[in-house]
Amino acid sequence: MLSKCANPECSEIFRYLHEGTIFYLAPTPEVTIATGTLHSELHERFWLCARCSKRMTLTWGGTQVKLERLPIKAATTPLPPAPKNEMRRGRPRVRAASAGREDR
Repeated sequence: MLSKCANPECSEIFRYLHEGTIFYLAPTPEVTIATGTLHSELHERFWLCARCSKRMTLTWGGTQVKLERLPIKAATTPLPPAPKNEMRRGRPRVRAASAGREDR
């Protein structure tokens, strides 16, 4: 029966399925060799509360379950500045046209 968070440093109590993460771990070859059987009851269920499951995961470490920290996501690098647009904003300059008149 799951009663508390699998993190020994956390005292959060298991109450609802939608809070946290349940892990269903199948036995590894080391666990199978250690017990000498292939029984399905070796499939273990563990629960990490919502706070711990954001930072950790559970894996088999030999014949025991161990907590592992999730990799820290790389900090998002800011986008390079956009290239400056050489076009001017606003109204374009208009040349005065000489309507049929020639300057001499």
